[in-house]
Amino acid sequence: MKKILFPTDFSEGAENALKYTVELAKRIEARIDVTHIFNLPFIETPGMTSAMLEKMISDKKDFVVQKLEAFVDAVPDKIKGRPIPVYGVFIPEEIHDLAEEGKYDLVAMGTLGEHHTQFEKIVGSVTTNTLMHVKCCPVLAIPVNSKWKGIERIAYATDFNPKDEVAASKLLDFAVTLGARVHFVHVETQPNIGEEEDTILLENYPFDFTDFAVINSPDLITGFDRYLNEKKIDLLAMFIPKRRLWERLFHSSFTKKMAFHSKIPLIVFHANNNT
Repeated sequence: MKKILFPTDFSEGAENALKYTVELAKRIEARIDVTHIFNLPFIETPGMTSAMLEKMISDKKDFVVQKLEAFVDAVPDKIKGRPIPVYGVFIPEEIHDLAEEGKYDLVAMGTLGEHHTQFEKIVGSVTTNTLMHVKCCPVLAIPVNSKWKGIERIAYATDFNPKDEVAASKLLDFAVTLGARVHFVHVETQPNIGEEEDTILLENYPFDFTDFAVINSPDLITGFDRYLNEKKIDLLAMFIPKRRLWERLFHSSFTKKMAFHSKIPLIVFHANNNT
């Protein structure tokens, strides 16, 4: 991972996430480009011409560049990339297009975690929608209270499907760079572990793992919470596969719940990412 795209809204959460991302970038020798997606409030003004509108956008763009430069002022020059102001309305889509066109290796951004309002939990947030939309590279969501303490233990949430191979291989490469250990973990909500179909699936799993756990819990979130706390996990990794619609909806829903709930950073891979 050599190129990191960091979208910001200049909030407290973004400031904290940038500090975390800077420390990560130092260790993986990556550069950080910062971006802000901006738009203009719709004002219906008689006599407004296209030239006037373009001037307003240009002025706002210059203002955003100044804010971006101030935002990354403390970032070491060695890892400081360029400010990228983008005029647009649909923020997750703009981030996806920018990440894909720029061939970024990682998108990193802040999330407010458990401080979201109920409305935000229902409709989603910019961060969780970015987790769902950006498929060209992994997305790292950093909760507002997360402080960099290094990444020594990574939990990979798996259902032991061979399609995990691409994402898990990328994650293992990432872990080697950081000197981190990957823990494969599966939360089982049904009391029928050990059926023949589960055994066959496990035998076909493409990794010879040494740290593997099945957690029994009636609730996925509760099961993962218990494991993450007991093992003192520094980063949770998840994979969203290309499967049937109902399976994709399940994985998307669970990922969004973890993004809101998790107190540690969450990195998400998609089945068709090109990293």
